[in-house]
Amino acid sequence: MSGEAVSGSEPRAVSWSPGAVWPGLQMAAGLVLVVLGLQRQEPLALLLTGLAALFLIPSGVSQLLRRPRIEVVDGQLAIKKLGRVLFVPRSEVVEVRALGSARWGVRQHMMRLEYTDERGREQLDVFTRLDLGTDPRDVVETLTRLGFGDRRGDT
Repeated sequence: MSGEAVSGSEPRAVSWSPGAVWPGLQMAAGLVLVVLGLQRQEPLALLLTGLAALFLIPSGVSQLLRRPRIEVVDGQLAIKKLGRVLFVPRSEVVEVRALGSARWGVRQHMMRLEYTDERGREQLDVFTRLDLGTDPRDVVETLTRLGFGDRRGDT
């Protein structure tokens, strides 16, 4: 998380984004697989390594392009989607909540973000540690402290 302090006590900009190391490793692994597939000169090896690279490289590029993933700027929540940045005013954030799920004996924490978009439709986004670069519970705590998601009683 990063923040810039302004003359007041509330930060003007706070952002969360995944690190650049993991997407970089994904892209490098994809390139290594392509080189290995080309060196083997077997159609099956080329097909399998090419399919793996076809998943790894675009995934890494996508993660790098969507940085920062979530940002609070001047009282609005900026959510970076693949093709655009969606700005959500504080009053349109319905709920920010931490979720937890257990799979194979490992507990994973996520952040649930429910908001109303510019067309008036309710949206639900779920972010993991890989999306935010930090524990989602800390992000929920910070967003709640900044006044996002206080509309639970409003209907």
